[in-house]
Amino acid sequence: MSGVRSEGWTVRPSFAPNGPTAPVTLLMDEAGFTQLAGNPAVAWQTPWSEVTGLRLVRSRAGVNVIAVVGGVLYQWRRIEPMSRGQLDEVRAVLVAHGARELSRGRRNTAVAIVALVTLASFGGYFGGLLNQRGTSSVVTALESLNLNSRDVAGTWSSSTLTSSSLLATLLPAPGQVQYIDPATTSTAAPPASPFALAGINFQRCVNVANIDDRLFGLAGTAPRYQVSSPVYYSSDVGGVQVESTAQYYDSPPSVALDVAEMSRPSFGRCFAEAVGDELIGANTGVTPQLSNGHDFATPTFVKGWSRGGEVAVSLPSLQVTKAHLVVVVEAAGHYEVTIFALVANLARARSTIVTLSNELLARVTSTNAISA
Repeated sequence: MSGVRSEGWTVRPSFAPNGPTAPVTLLMDEAGFTQLAGNPAVAWQTPWSEVTGLRLVRSRAGVNVIAVVGGVLYQWRRIEPMSRGQLDEVRAVLVAHGARELSRGRRNTAVAIVALVTLASFGGYFGGLLNQRGTSSVVTALESLNLNSRDVAGTWSSSTLTSSSLLATLLPAPGQVQYIDPATTSTAAPPASPFALAGINFQRCVNVANIDDRLFGLAGTAPRYQVSSPVYYSSDVGGVQVESTAQYYDSPPSVALDVAEMSRPSFGRCFAEAVGDELIGANTGVTPQLSNGHDFATPTFVKGWSRGGEVAVSLPSLQVTKAHLVVVVEAAGHYEVTIFALVANLARARSTIVTLSNELLARVTSTNAISA
């Protein structure tokens, strides 16, 4: 495949503090891509192996390329008209390296996602994430807590591609066990990052200081292992996608401390707002500081701890409008499991989310799971 040179872009955020964001030229070939930003141009070279969550988004507003590089989500927006030939060249290179294309035909049938804001919540931005398996019994038990195809039988489909979900930028790749080395020093999120801004909104909402906050602040404890389910999606109930992520902590008291903070009366709506802030901020570059969340009641049929919240979100540039993000967190023993859902019609999807939440809560609180 020959190299492609594409001019007329902007990038958000900049690749360096106070660095140039325009004009940007993208150079792409088999080895990777190079960004030339500013005038005079400053070059940043990135091999494809370091690029994840790659998406090409086409809408009436123009063309966008979204990717995660070095744990940071970047968005390149085309500011000059793009011919069909130019678009085809860029598309060919990106798709060849795993990009998911979202066209203007993808309307708000809804991206409903059950997912944890990982690398973000429950302990902050963690350094040293490694794809390696741990103690087999612990990992097997952890994997068994997540959503599976038996939970969503019928008209549902699934995907394990990291580019299949809007929340791919916030989640570990489906099915990959993430091992977090406790000896590794955690890295604080940049102050203007979507995560940091979402954390400020969350802490204000639940009235907790950053130093005492275990979800977005300095008091959090990293899990030892984390693994996410595939993304499951269906056009039923107005359109829904769901995904779950499960975490194993070495110390049950760490989970108990998380639960103590998450048991605050305002947690459900505040956490949903913060996740919505991060989702929108990561995908658009603008963190909205949402304040329209509500608690999401999950009547439980088993004994266990569970809290939920929901918030209306809109990402017009990605063809998602008038959607609802639902977040349900469950915990017991060594484990925390989180479900996030983006749905088009909350009233129609509510019972489905409650049912799935109960399925996972039963697993989290089972004797086998807790003692693994």
